[in-house]
Amino acid sequence: MKNFTDSNKGSSIITNKNNENEGKNISTSERIEIAREAINFLTAYPRIRAILVSPHDKIPFEHAWQSSRNYPVSSEKVHNYLLKGGNWGLMHPAGMSIGIDEDNEKIRNAALSLGDTARFNTGTPGHFCDLFLIKDEPVGNIPLIDGAYIRGKGGQNLGPGSIHPNGNIYGSIYLHLVPPVVVTKSELLEVFKPYIKGKEKLSKNDSKPEYKQPLNPDSLTMKDLINVSGFKQSGSKYQGPHPIHGSTTGNNFVVDFELNEWHCFRHGTGGGPLQWIAVSTGVFGCEESVPGKIKGDLFWQVIAAAHNRYALSYEKLAKALGSA
Repeated sequence: MKNFTDSNKGSSIITNKNNENEGKNISTSERIEIAREAINFLTAYPRIRAILVSPHDKIPFEHAWQSSRNYPVSSEKVHNYLLKGGNWGLMHPAGMSIGIDEDNEKIRNAALSLGDTARFNTGTPGHFCDLFLIKDEPVGNIPLIDGAYIRGKGGQNLGPGSIHPNGNIYGSIYLHLVPPVVVTKSELLEVFKPYIKGKEKLSKNDSKPEYKQPLNPDSLTMKDLINVSGFKQSGSKYQGPHPIHGSTTGNNFVVDFELNEWHCFRHGTGGGPLQWIAVSTGVFGCEESVPGKIKGDLFWQVIAAAHNRYALSYEKLAKALGSA
């Protein structure tokens, strides 16, 4: 196996692409190293989450993997599962990142026309997966010709180091770790328009707002966003189980409507409305909600998730939640 690094573009692992058995002839330690290299790289892109996948399979191992059972790619849980022989997947909870199953030359050329992006071989010889970040609004799951697929919100692709049912290792022949290209949804759809085979599929919550109460488009507060029915009240504070990951004690979460803040005692994290929207919509996990995290492109990812859930315009949401 040949390794090389380009300081300007990232790192790649390339082996003999013409040998269909090359992806099988690697040791367990080499497989784990491929996964680790990808994990270290993807840590910089928190919108991409990790899920546990059954060994030698493509099926997610845990229930509710699209909502609560997905993890930061650097999670110890993911690493330990890989060491036990399991597979892992790259999951796109908010649809602000996508993985494209590049199963034929037409799809490959379309993807390459968008720029040099993160890319790795899958389990079928000659097939690849390309990763992109979405700049403006969520992308769902879109079937393409010849079995290719754009996998966006709620979708997943097996990650590098995973074992295909045929025994081949993802990322063992080609692992090109460069920053994912950032595109708008319209740019993406324009390039792939000739190859789209079916309708884009988004979760049910994408077609209608989840929140039924009227919201003030000029300001969103914690009182707007969290249902505290059954919580214990003490002044402006309400304490109860965490609305997303639950609680074994029933009181690991507190929200203060006067201060417009929330806090999770399990993870020692918290924030205001912007951070809560990020956690509750799956942009990142509760354990990642720390000061200074939401800035730059990640801010607009949270705004897109809020637009999806509360059916308010991007402009009004950005004004209500601040700018970054």
